[in-house]
Amino acid sequence: MLFSANHGGVVSCLSLATARLGSLGAWQSVSLYLSYTLSALLGATYVVKTFGSRDALLAGMSMYCVYVGCFAFATAIPSTKVAASIVGGIIGGFGAGFLWTAQGSYFARAAEQYAIQKGSTVEDSTSLFGGIFAGIYLSEEVLLRLFSSIMAKTLNWSWKSIFSGYTMIAVLSTLFMLSVHKYPLTEKEMRKNEQSSPFEKVTVVGKLLISDRKMKYMIPLNAVFGFSAAFITSFVNGEVIRVVLSDQNSTDIGFLTALTSCVAAVLSVVLGFVAQKIGRGPILILGSISFFMVGFLFAIRPSLLDWGVASLALVYIFQGIGRATFEGTLRAEFAIMFAEEKEGAFGNIIFQNGMMSAVGYFMSINLPRCTQGNYCIEFTDGSYHNMIIFEMVIMISAVLAIFGYWRASVIHSQEIEEEELRCESYRENEGHLL
Repeated sequence: MLFSANHGGVVSCLSLATARLGSLGAWQSVSLYLSYTLSALLGATYVVKTFGSRDALLAGMSMYCVYVGCFAFATAIPSTKVAASIVGGIIGGFGAGFLWTAQGSYFARAAEQYAIQKGSTVEDSTSLFGGIFAGIYLSEEVLLRLFSSIMAKTLNWSWKSIFSGYTMIAVLSTLFMLSVHKYPLTEKEMRKNEQSSPFEKVTVVGKLLISDRKMKYMIPLNAVFGFSAAFITSFVNGEVIRVVLSDQNSTDIGFLTALTSCVAAVLSVVLGFVAQKIGRGPILILGSISFFMVGFLFAIRPSLLDWGVASLALVYIFQGIGRATFEGTLRAEFAIMFAEEKEGAFGNIIFQNGMMSAVGYFMSINLPRCTQGNYCIEFTDGSYHNMIIFEMVIMISAVLAIFGYWRASVIHSQEIEEEELRCESYRENEGHLL
């Protein structure tokens, strides 16, 4: 709950970045995701392995407070807007790397303990916990996304007050994190830490990406969410809502982004139980199809004049369905598929998603300019950009995600069979010796 409150404030500010800061908001998001990506490669796993998942969570949440606070600072003192936005984005990105790597490790440890106490399989516990965690996380996100719209529309709060409110929530949730249970390192983890050099702890993400043949096929699953989220945040929130809803003050963004979070929150819990019955594969395919639809709907209806509240809401609903699978089921799949190196596995989620998100935000700023055509859209600054390229990137990534997951699953099944054959061979040899 504390994690969710802190992170809910962050994503609420992120969804408002381009709408409130213009192109600077997009550049801030680029800096956020680039530092997020670098942290996965250059230190997040070291922090988690050295200090433990709870303390790494605390460090990440503290850095998130700086990111949220930069919005209040930039709004209160406009002359510092550029410096505050970029510095806040960089610090927030490194905090995100620590936070999500630690969350994956803490999550996996909790699921293992639950499985032991309940006498269930780790796979079932992980699927269940994936749904429960995502449900809590996304439910609080709904409330915090609504916060900006409700305060702006009903209480006439200024954006300075709204961003200050988000900052206070982030700080308080971080302070209370000190009361959360701290899992001690297991004997196996301590031995592994003693045997591993600092360099090995830092580079575990890159090594796993290169050495594990399944990992490269999982990249599109992280990529399609990164591209879709960047498209929604930069283009739909920043440009489409302004035209379709005549919302020049960004007051409706909270309502629509809360719709995404609400759909994701409900489905995450449902899919956590469903995954125990039908497996995680069909759910991840559903998520990929949903992300595909985000790009597809704009591809078949390029003119913003043809859009209305209902069609716009449908886009946010599809994003919510896809996000439910990413936040719960995909993380559970990584915990199972790469069980021997959890920090490295969750660090790869950060690296892959962060890199593609940064590319997506960079694309949103540097899309080809145009003067005419169905996909030529006028932006707030008066320039015209061809959006079909961004939409095609989302759709192609979604197709690759389905194929990539199928291929990774085949390899994982082969690895399990090979391990079982090795164990059986060992038992036969041991019996022969006896």
